[in-house]
Amino acid sequence: MLRSLFIRVHSRSFAADWFSHSLLLALSLATSAWADQREQPVGLVLSPGGSKLRRADAATPLAARSGDLLFSGDTLNTEAASASFLFCPEKAIETMAPLSEVHMEAAKPKVKVGKLSPQPARTCSLPQTLRVAVASQQHYGVTMTRGGLDPLATPPVPRDKLPADVLAELAAIDAAYATSDDPAIRIASASVFEKHDLIANSLEIYYKLREQWPDAVWIKGKIFDLEELLATRASAAAAIAAAQAGGQTYALMIGISKYKRPELALQFAHADAIDFSRLLQSPRAGGLNPNNVVLLTDEKATTAAVRNAFQDLLKRRAGKNDTVILMVAGHGTVELPGSGKAFILTYDSDPEDLSSTALPMSELRSLFEEQLKNVGHVLLFADVCKAAQIGSIHNTTVNTNVGTLGEVEGDLFGLLASGPKQVSYEGPEYGGGHGVFSYFVLLGLEGAADEDKNGIVDVGELTAYVENAVYKATKHSQHPTHFGSGETLKLSDLGKPGINLASLNLASLPSLLDPRQGEPLYQASTAAPEFAPQATAAVDRLTSAIQAGQLLPGESNNAFDALKQIQTQVSPDRYVELVNQLRIALENRAQEVLLRYLAGDQNPQDRQQFAQGARYMEAARTLTRESIYLEGRQDFFQGRALLFDKKFPDAANLLEQSVRLDPGGAYAYNALGIAYLEQAQFDKAIPAFRDAFQRAQHWSYPLHNQALARVETGDYRAAIRLYQQAMRLTPTYSYLPYNLGLVYQRINRRKDAEAAYRKAMSLAPDSAEPYNALGTLKSSEGKRADAEKLYLDALQRDADLLAARHNLALLMASDKNHVPDAITLFRENLRRSPDYLPSRLSLAQTLADADDRPGAIAEYRRVLALKPGYIAARIALAGLLQKSGDADAALIELREALKPDPENAAILEQIGDIEAARNRIAEARAAYASALKFASDRPVRKRLESKLKSLP
Repeated sequence: MLRSLFIRVHSRSFAADWFSHSLLLALSLATSAWADQREQPVGLVLSPGGSKLRRADAATPLAARSGDLLFSGDTLNTEAASASFLFCPEKAIETMAPLSEVHMEAAKPKVKVGKLSPQPARTCSLPQTLRVAVASQQHYGVTMTRGGLDPLATPPVPRDKLPADVLAELAAIDAAYATSDDPAIRIASASVFEKHDLIANSLEIYYKLREQWPDAVWIKGKIFDLEELLATRASAAAAIAAAQAGGQTYALMIGISKYKRPELALQFAHADAIDFSRLLQSPRAGGLNPNNVVLLTDEKATTAAVRNAFQDLLKRRAGKNDTVILMVAGHGTVELPGSGKAFILTYDSDPEDLSSTALPMSELRSLFEEQLKNVGHVLLFADVCKAAQIGSIHNTTVNTNVGTLGEVEGDLFGLLASGPKQVSYEGPEYGGGHGVFSYFVLLGLEGAADEDKNGIVDVGELTAYVENAVYKATKHSQHPTHFGSGETLKLSDLGKPGINLASLNLASLPSLLDPRQGEPLYQASTAAPEFAPQATAAVDRLTSAIQAGQLLPGESNNAFDALKQIQTQVSPDRYVELVNQLRIALENRAQEVLLRYLAGDQNPQDRQQFAQGARYMEAARTLTRESIYLEGRQDFFQGRALLFDKKFPDAANLLEQSVRLDPGGAYAYNALGIAYLEQAQFDKAIPAFRDAFQRAQHWSYPLHNQALARVETGDYRAAIRLYQQAMRLTPTYSYLPYNLGLVYQRINRRKDAEAAYRKAMSLAPDSAEPYNALGTLKSSEGKRADAEKLYLDALQRDADLLAARHNLALLMASDKNHVPDAITLFRENLRRSPDYLPSRLSLAQTLADADDRPGAIAEYRRVLALKPGYIAARIALAGLLQKSGDADAALIELREALKPDPENAAILEQIGDIEAARNRIAEARAAYASALKFASDRPVRKRLESKLKSLP
């Protein structure tokens, strides 16, 4: 059987053999570790004045904020007010006139519309930063990974202790600051401090800037990075102090055979992880302490849990004298050929939006770049081949992406399961059920790779054995490759007991559980802790609350209350692990809301679900103050919930902030587009939906939403094309052909509409909406019997589908023999939903046609009680009152209808008719004359002139 991704990232079991580099290297980490990914901004927004900022990589303009950095390629547009920005290449403060458009270029701003008025700037020095920040890489900061280390414990260097060269650079900045408190001057000072590696001094300034510009995301990101830098140095210093204690070996085993999306299922990935855990804990492969092994299989291996495990081991736990063994067995893919966007699919990943739900390989590479120089050595086994297709993604090899990890600085050896464009196999014939690559790796470590028969398996022997064995076993269809050095490193000692690979005994799994009450080991401890009885009870309460889903403060027996009791009873390291365990559970719950959102109208959501997602994120943020990732998701959930309240401006503000915090995420762009769509701002909605799809090019929901906007603008051809594209991506979603059918019906392409509706029926036989829609199509063609059957079929599937019952009632009302049936159907709808105006209005009209004027009048009055501004209902009511002989009441209704539209010629004419019938000639003449004044249609004018002449 084909198998998808399977990464094994090993260090060595024999950590003592690897500890050969000086721990002093850990202290050399400086900003250069990430500077090569950063760009030099050209400017800074000072006074936005309601202007809009469009980034070079996006089509959606966002509200400019004070403190926004400007990069080459960005565009700034003013509206009714002026705006100003700092432009460093020209050392100028530029003021934009209202209704201007300026494009930022490397040397000077280019005015496209309007004008600029420059004046000299006192200083202009901006730090390099990421043009497009990756929120998930600004998630795991000092709170979650540094075991209580406080970056603020490193004080700024006092002014009188600064080096002379630093003081020289600050002199001009100080002179400018003496005459102005311009924030740009503070930024220049922070840049000087950062340039000279005075990180605490730089942080001190950025904290003040954050207070002044709370919406400046780059400042939050800068603080995140600099705090991490200080904490990393503190951690490295602590590792030097403990160096003589000898190294430890840590292991992370991840195996996913069962996925939330069942079509992604594998067979033996979980077995790979379990048997690797067994082997590593056996004396033959090093006898790892079970408390140093983290095992995540199937539903435990969520994106939050997997990300946390990587971050926790590489950032918090492992030091320069330690070994880390990392292994992942499961799916992996490249989103688009040539895009370089490769991902590890976790249990809850969705192929429609991998960037938001999976673990990017780029994130792992960034983590490796930051941390490999701070830990021991790394041995990487990567089984990174894919099934024929994952969702709508036609798989290409990700070996190239995994192979780039070999470029990371550090002692790293990698063994890849296959070459380019090759697939990886798994099957029961490999040790009772394994991937072929992992089976021969395990078999080799058990002893089969000991070519020189010295009782030791080293890297070189294992590599040669696995490459040859896999190549032969797959009849030359799978050929492992390798990179890096360290071939003489020892991996297993055959003189010690190992494991039996012939079969997988799941009964052995409990031995891999945490000794703390047997809960799955989310976080490994450095040693089995001896808790006081009260601490053990508190940990038990926390675990029980998490398992019961009682996560939020205020809920009974919630996890936060248990966590408060634990803090003073366990070590700081253990407390961080427990905090992270709760935060993972909160992230998992919020991820479930996001996954339902990805399905769009296939799985409609309500306000409560988004509001709950916001509460999960809010609670998670109380556990980690620095996470930009969590902040962005909280803003998204809150903004999306506000759309249900029709608070569109407030929703748009939150969704824009979510976009700013996570500009690479598609989910907030799509929700922002919905906010615009609900306000009929189609020129804004369409770019937002395009930006969403650009970031998740296998996600059909933004295509559907853009199609809705295109229909409203009359671009039916584009809407049809978008629906067809969406259906290719997600051919099982019934709401897509259903909505395509509505478009076809709107433009009178009846055959195409019917085909689309029937496609929707075949995909979702229990869905009522396609039957109702096809019924309206048949009714418009005069096929009453077909329409009636389809409406009844719809109601059989969903008795609460008011539209189907309403349409059936309209059909009955058109036949005088079935008018009573129609009235019954209308009344049934109103019994189920008294505010359902279509049936209320149609019932009123049907009663009027049946000469039941009192009944019709009563229904129109109920309509106006719900919608006082419904002019057409008021006019119809006036007509019935007039026919009933109540002219005074009719005139009251008509004059009320005239208030919002005093130039309505039809209402004025109706008033004239009533007054003429009452022989009130002067009033009739005045009404007709006013109607004539405002009438534009020639036949209407002739009729009014005739009525005026007929008056005595």
